[in-house]
This record gives sequence, C-alpha cells and structure tokens, in this order.
Amino acid sequence: MEYSNVDTNLLKQIGFSESESQTYLALLRLRNAHAGKISKSSQLNRTTTYDALNRLIEKGLVTQAITNNRRTFQPIHPSQILERVKNMEETAKEIIPELTKLYDSSEKPVEETVVYCGRKGIKHILFDILKCKEYVGMGFSRYFLENMKHDFISFQKRKKELKTKARVILAESARDTEEVKIGFSNVKYIPDEYASITTSFAYGNQVAYIIWMQTPIATVITSEIVAQSYRNNFELMWKVAKP
Repeated sequence: MEYSNVDTNLLKQIGFSESESQTYLALLRLRNAHAGKISKSSQLNRTTTYDALNRLIEKGLVTQAITNNRRTFQPIHPSQILERVKNMEETAKEIIPELTKLYDSSEKPVEETVVYCGRKGIKHILFDILKCKEYVGMGFSRYFLENMKHDFISFQKRKKELKTKARVILAESARDTEEVKIGFSNVKYIPDEYASITTSFAYGNQVAYIIWMQTPIATVITSEIVAQSYRNNFELMWKVAKP
C-alpha cells in the first residue's frame, strides 16, 4: 500500500501529529533515507521534517545512523506502534486511580456549562455519554458520520457492547441511511421541516448541543433541571414521531 492511501487521521488518534504522520509514512516507504529525501517524499519543508524526525526518535518509532558522515533515518516496524499504545494504556491505568481521587475530592459544581471545539471535543462527549446506562437525542444523523467517521463507529460498537439504551429522533430524510443502520438505537422520525440541524443529547444530568460547523462546536450543560426539561420535550416529540 502506498503511504498516501493511509488515513493519517487514524495515526493522529494514537498520538501522531500531522507532520509526524507524513514523515513516518514517507520513511516507511523509503525504509532508509536522509532528511532531504524524506522531506521531498513527505512534501514537508526541511525544518518541519527534522522536528518531526526528532520527536519520532524520542517516541522510539524511528532510529538513526551515521553513514559516510551523513545522518540517515530508519523506521521501526509498524507492529511496535501497538506495543507503544499498550504501554501508554498501562501507564494510564496506574495513574487514573490517583487522578480520580483528586477529581472526586474537589468541590463539584451543581451546574456548569462547558464548550468544546473540534472533533476531539465531540469524541469526549460521545464517550462521556457511555458512562450512563441510557440516553435520548435528537437531530440530523448524517452530520455525525461525515464529521466523526471512525469515532462514530467506535462509539456505536462500544454502545452495543455496554448495552446502552438509546432513543433518538431524527429527520425523515435520515431513514435508511448508513448512520441509522449502524446506530444500535431505537429511532423514530419527524418531518424534515421540524427537525433541528443541530444534534443534541440528554444523559444523566447533562445536556449536549452540537452545532455542525466546519469546526464542530458543542455546549454541555450540567444541570438536573435542564436535563429533565429536555427529557420532557423529548417525550412529547417521541409520542408524535413515527417509527
């Protein structure tokens, strides 16, 4: 497979920056090369390439050697990436209990509003939802797969594994779409003219509103009153929506 066919978003999800992704993929193709050749292959400038190579060396993903007074670079086998991720997971397991104690000991706000920008913020909300046994939601479904891609699929798979109950109201035009087929939700539909172009969820004592702009923006409100109000409106719409 040519490195240009690899989805760099997947590498970003496991800790690669954009320049590190392009540099590492170029080096996989070249196997052994000096920085100038890597720079040309990755279409990054020389300074950016050197910076990316040095970070990859620190991560243990690239090695270097001096040949004929010239520094050359080699990639480690891609299977080592999995080992690195496993090590990170083990480290996280060690530190999370202490971080949780610190978090739980702090004064908890009764109500708060948090704003998230970008895909990573939306991903955080999705997996925060999975801490609850059930949730309800409304909005256009097609924006999810367009914007979230692998994160949306991972969320749905995990939701199925956890047996999380979900009821969702979508626009009629979303019926039989790919998002609905993989959604693992109880879905009802309302006419397109009454559907919101945003996506919203109520889970636990939180309500999330996602606006699908070029860079998605989400507002999460933590409030029992707001969450219950949302559910009341949802139940009213659920009664009139069609299976």
